[in-house]
This record gives sequence, C-alpha cells and structure tokens, in this order.
Amino acid sequence: MLDQLAIVNLRQDARENFPVALDGLEWKTCLRRVLFLNRDENKALIAAAEKDERLASAIEVYAGNDASRFLLEVICGLNSPLVGETAVMGQFREFLLHARFPDTVWGSFLRQLTSTLLVDAKRVRHDHLQGLGSQTYGSLVRQQVKGLPMVSVLGAGQLAREILPWLIGKTKVRVLYRHWDHAKELLNDYPDIELVQFSTDQATSQPDQTGLLIAAPLTAVEVENWVSKQSSSFSKCLDLRGEAETDPLSLSCPVIKLSELFEALRNDRQKLEGRVAAARAEIKQLSQRQTQQAQFRPFGWEDLCA
Repeated sequence: MLDQLAIVNLRQDARENFPVALDGLEWKTCLRRVLFLNRDENKALIAAAEKDERLASAIEVYAGNDASRFLLEVICGLNSPLVGETAVMGQFREFLLHARFPDTVWGSFLRQLTSTLLVDAKRVRHDHLQGLGSQTYGSLVRQQVKGLPMVSVLGAGQLAREILPWLIGKTKVRVLYRHWDHAKELLNDYPDIELVQFSTDQATSQPDQTGLLIAAPLTAVEVENWVSKQSSSFSKCLDLRGEAETDPLSLSCPVIKLSELFEALRNDRQKLEGRVAAARAEIKQLSQRQTQQAQFRPFGWEDLCA
C-alpha cells in the first residue's frame, strides 16, 4: 500500500487555506501541516494541491517511497530551520498518541507506517544526530536569557518541555499555561517551576529584567494585550512562534524572532554537513526497505490486523 500513499506538505498560507481531507490523517506542527492521503481516493484533492498557482511555493506533494523519506527527514529535524532539533519528533509522538486511524485496511497501514517511522527516526537520530549542542532550541534560548533573574514562558506544550531543561538551575522559571493537563505533567518533571494560568485579563508580578518566551500559538494581539496588563515590563522577548514573521509583535522591549536566532547558527552549519548527509543516506535506505517490505506482502497490509 505504500505506492498508494501521498503526503501533502503545506507551509505558510497553505496551512490554513487548504481544505480538510475528510478521510485523511493530519499532523500539524508550528511550521507545517502534513496530510496523509490515499492517492486513489483523493485524486481530485491532490490534483488541486499540485495545480494551485496561488499557493505553489507553499505546497509539496510526495508519493510512495519519496513520501516515506520526506516524513523521516521531517521527524528527524532535517527539514527544520534548526537542523537536527528534537522538538518535531516530540510533536510527532504526541500526534500519534491522539491520531484517529480509520477502521479500515488503509487505517491499519497508516498505523503501522507511522509507528515504524518513529522507530526509524529514533535510530537515525541515535546514529547521526546526537550531541549537536548549540543546534537545539534550548541552547539558543539559554544564550539569550543568560543573566536574567527570571524567565516567563507562555505555553506549557512540547516546545516549552524542550526548553525547560536548559533553563532550570540557571534562572527562575514561571510557566503560564492554558491547559492544566500539560502544565501538570511539566510540574511532575520540573517541580521547581512556578505555574500560573494564562489569562489576557490577569496581571502577574515579576522582578525587573525578566525575560519573556513565547512558546504557544498565540496571536500577536493576544500577547500584546497580556503584556500591557502586567505590573512591570519585560527586558527582552524571544518570539518562538512559527508565525513570528507574518504576525509580528510590537512591544516596548526588544523582540527577537526565531528567524534571528537561526541566523546566529549559520556559521556552525558547515561542521554539520557530514552528519546530516549520513543521516539522509540512512533515511534513504530505510525508505527503500519500506518499499521492499510492501512488495513482499502480496495481500497488502491486511495481515497487520491478524
């Protein structure tokens, strides 16, 4: 069934403007929206994706073996602005926990495929992408907030979890959450953090020289309204939203966008080229293995349900 798989990768404006596939599977990250589609059942939708000239630069379609390889590269962080970052793998793992697979042979295939992709991604990361040091969100953030007595983090999701280990013990951390379930899990792992429920109408006290990290999909207006109600100002803001460029913040303190953090890493990219090339080579081999396994299943993927 791998030859029936089509992956539609939507970026920028296409993320919200492209229609929903009623019988498809969707994975959303801060930078992209990925559709898992059956090529035979979604010919019209796929054709529309490939022919829409308005969104041509924001849409990519991959089929079969190329689809498997693309997904592995994304999950391993090879297609991220921060090469080799681990946050996207956490987002994929979270996606699998809540994904609703169709109760069909095709759904069984997708369940097996996505599980295999996660296993293969862990292997690639272990073999080639460990210990990248400054190539992580956490290390970038830590460099920017060094010396600040406190950091307020807006958001308690996967990105916040990725950053917190780099902040704990270096500064006081306050996490403003919107969903208690996520916040509760963070508190179990990091008991030293302070948890405060996020509300656009509520002010919180904070020391001077406090840093602000935006690690949640809030709009610029929501953030600006909240900041305006705080009892004291922030000394610096790190805007880690994927929409930071298209929905910029206007604050009295300096705002550093994610793209500006990435710019600081350009000089370090050359030393990573060899490791990234090796990771892509292994991903190519793993994708070819997927194809070979599919070819040896003459009755499709039905046996996965047995």
